[in-house]
Amino acid sequence: MSLTDRHTGEEARPEPSPPAAAPAGPSGPTAVTIAAAITGGFLALLDTTIVNVSLEDTTARFGAISQVQWVVTTYLIALAALMPATGWLATRFGVKRVFAGATTLFALGSAACALSQSLPELVVARGVSGAAAGVLTPVSTILLTSGVPREQLGRVQALNGSVMLISPLLGPTVGGLLVEAGGWWAVYAVNVPLCAALLAVTVRFVRGDRPAGREAKPLDVTGLVSSAACTVSTVLAIHAFSGAGLHARASLLVPLVVAAASGAVFVVRQLRARFPLLDLRLFSHRVYRTAALNIFCLGFVLYSPMMLIPLYFESARGESAVRTGLLMSTGGIGVVSAAWLCRVLMKRLGGGGTVVVGISLTMLATVPLTRLSDGTSYTLLCASLAVRGLGTGLTIVPAMTRAFQSIRPQSIPDASSQLNLIQRIGGAVALAAVTVVLETAARQRHGLVPGAFAHSFGWLLGVYALTLLPALALLAADRREARRDGDEEGE
Repeated sequence: MSLTDRHTGEEARPEPSPPAAAPAGPSGPTAVTIAAAITGGFLALLDTTIVNVSLEDTTARFGAISQVQWVVTTYLIALAALMPATGWLATRFGVKRVFAGATTLFALGSAACALSQSLPELVVARGVSGAAAGVLTPVSTILLTSGVPREQLGRVQALNGSVMLISPLLGPTVGGLLVEAGGWWAVYAVNVPLCAALLAVTVRFVRGDRPAGREAKPLDVTGLVSSAACTVSTVLAIHAFSGAGLHARASLLVPLVVAAASGAVFVVRQLRARFPLLDLRLFSHRVYRTAALNIFCLGFVLYSPMMLIPLYFESARGESAVRTGLLMSTGGIGVVSAAWLCRVLMKRLGGGGTVVVGISLTMLATVPLTRLSDGTSYTLLCASLAVRGLGTGLTIVPAMTRAFQSIRPQSIPDASSQLNLIQRIGGAVALAAVTVVLETAARQRHGLVPGAFAHSFGWLLGVYALTLLPALALLAADRREARRDGDEEGE
């Protein structure tokens, strides 16, 4: 098979698949399928943010915060370990079946969390939920993009991205209301009826696809084990770094060594195996590789402020969780606006140009946050959050869209697992780094005072400037591809 046929080189060009070949129907996925796919991904993301709000109440019920933090860490570990297998599962059993199965497992895990009587029970149940979310998140993307023509991927991803960006804004409000109404267990129990409704709609209305069954490529067990070891060790290293910074030593170095070794085994295995778990050769395509790098770096743009801003409102300004959530929700104005503006800018500027605009707007919105004080105007903060919502909406959506546009439709299952995992790991790294920065600033200023948050946002502003570099690289790759397309049309 040639390099072009395998789509592994720069000359490998994505060929738009004929609509008739799309598994979801001649015109791509139906409105119900799109709604179900977006809801599945939304539930998995919302679960993380509403659970974070409940940690204080969970600590009062089960023990020290250092132990309760494993509720979050176990979830992320299980999610990262299972996510690489999603592509194989979708091919082997069918996208609809895997989506329905992951939704069911997520509901069962949430029910087990709500019924837990001890911290070990809760941690194990969160592991089940994390494993389900690790499959549900990428398979939602597969379900959403299957059968969508290349030129319509931007529209679909803009809608999906807007909903995904709203979930962290709604999470604190929803979580605060649930905790006030029922306590820590309510943030888990709410998932059960939501998943039941989603499952009913999926089974009844979502069109089935034809699974490969026994004809599917065999599961790459070595690849799965080595990828799980690498991702789990990476998460543990990030957890150790967020807790003690570079002073973590053994708890940081040991998982880093394991991650490096297992990662090397995984890469070698994927490049040599006849049936790899994930097609790493996708990274040989310049646009895909550059878009993936952007997705990783944008973890600082997307996730870090979602921790800093609520903490500022609650710790430095004394606001309740519910009022904090309402203040955070003003960012949704910008996110909703980005859903429309993103499509317009991508047509005129391309994916890379849109990401550059998004990061620039995010930097502009961050400037007022570098001067936070006890009396910073809430009007200024809400305006900043709205502009920030617009900026973030113009970053991750075009990066994801360009990644999917650069590959063949047959590669979407592999790409979905890869890109979602890259985004989660990037977000975890960003949260760990900003946690260390904030804690250091808080020690120097004797508490979580406004000055500590202002310092942290100043540090983030510098990081945002660095994220412009991969965005500019994506812009250059877009223009290079456009020139090549023009030359081919001229011939």
